[in-house]
Amino acid sequence: MQNNQRDLQRENEQLREEVRKAQERISALTVLQEISHILAAELQLQPLLNEILRSAVQIMEASAGSLILLDRETDELVFSIIEGGGGVALLERRMKKDEGIAGWVVSHGQPQIVNDVSQDERFYDEIDKSTDFHTTSLICVPLAYKGGVIGALQILNKLSGQKFDEDDLDLLTALASQSATAIENARLYQSLREQRDRIVVLEEEVRKELARDLHDGPVQLLSAIIMQLQFAQQLIKRAPEELETELGDTGRLASKALGQLRNMLFDLRPVILETEGLMPAVRAYAELLMGEGEVKVHLNVTEPGEQLPKRMEKNVFSIIQEAVTNIRKHAQAENIWISITPQEGRLLVGVRDDGRGFDLAQVERSYGKRGSLGLFHIRERAEILGAELDIDSAIDEGTVIRLAVPLT
Repeated sequence: MQNNQRDLQRENEQLREEVRKAQERISALTVLQEISHILAAELQLQPLLNEILRSAVQIMEASAGSLILLDRETDELVFSIIEGGGGVALLERRMKKDEGIAGWVVSHGQPQIVNDVSQDERFYDEIDKSTDFHTTSLICVPLAYKGGVIGALQILNKLSGQKFDEDDLDLLTALASQSATAIENARLYQSLREQRDRIVVLEEEVRKELARDLHDGPVQLLSAIIMQLQFAQQLIKRAPEELETELGDTGRLASKALGQLRNMLFDLRPVILETEGLMPAVRAYAELLMGEGEVKVHLNVTEPGEQLPKRMEKNVFSIIQEAVTNIRKHAQAENIWISITPQEGRLLVGVRDDGRGFDLAQVERSYGKRGSLGLFHIRERAEILGAELDIDSAIDEGTVIRLAVPLT
């Protein structure tokens, strides 16, 4: 009889424990659902990262945690957000991609539970030493997005002193999956905002440059034409024999102003580029430049065997325009050589001059102080094309710009 009572008591205790665990899991899932709505709505990257880690530590009922992101440029892991555990000293700290348990998780794309870190040779204890925090156990899951790993979510030391278990792993993995998508969305949003801001700045710069070009070019010529016409009116009465010469000079000024305006219109919107393509547009551009007589243009273009994408043509043409504009403004060159040649799956583009050249490193350092960002625009468009760009210049030795654009 007593044995039956003890068995029944054990069964009741087991049932109560199972009910307790089930209630905790339901509560955690409810919190996870609420968190998923918050993450989906947050598009600011830094607040999002803070919310992800805070939520992870809360769900795991842990004492500390870290959100570690992979720096794609350096292939290093960066402690982006820290919760508890002497986080100030650890924030923005970097380590090798395969270093520590977090590095193993990122490198292998697999979660890990380690309930006694002292027995795991992968554990990197230098971090504990530098933060005066004692890690006893941890759970770490990868932040996986579209087949790749962008970082890891690492939680340390349960407040209750209990071990991390498979239920914890399931919850944290679910949170990490939602978090990785939210992080990439926030990064995309941030990138779009940066691009928008950059476009606004560039548009303002283009307007200022257009105003300068109009003032220094056609406006000055029109002012001279008006003055000469006024003088011609006086010549009608005082010296009519000089009128023909004066009107001839005025006509030449008007032709020059018209040529400058046509060039500016061509620069703003080369219709021939849209209708006939890159090569005809470059040829027409060279003819316009030659018509002005300021510089001699040598053209060497070879038609590619296939139709180039419109986006590629526009960016290549813009690079050529920017290079030529820089030459005309700053180089004091007599000759410009433009070449376009398809070769082994690439489009090779070259712009060379015999002008005074410049110190490339010094120019790039002084972008913020200069009125023109020509080379910056060239590099930016080359990056958009995924092209290899080489700029070679020296004082009194001219400048060469080479571009290798992949055709695929």
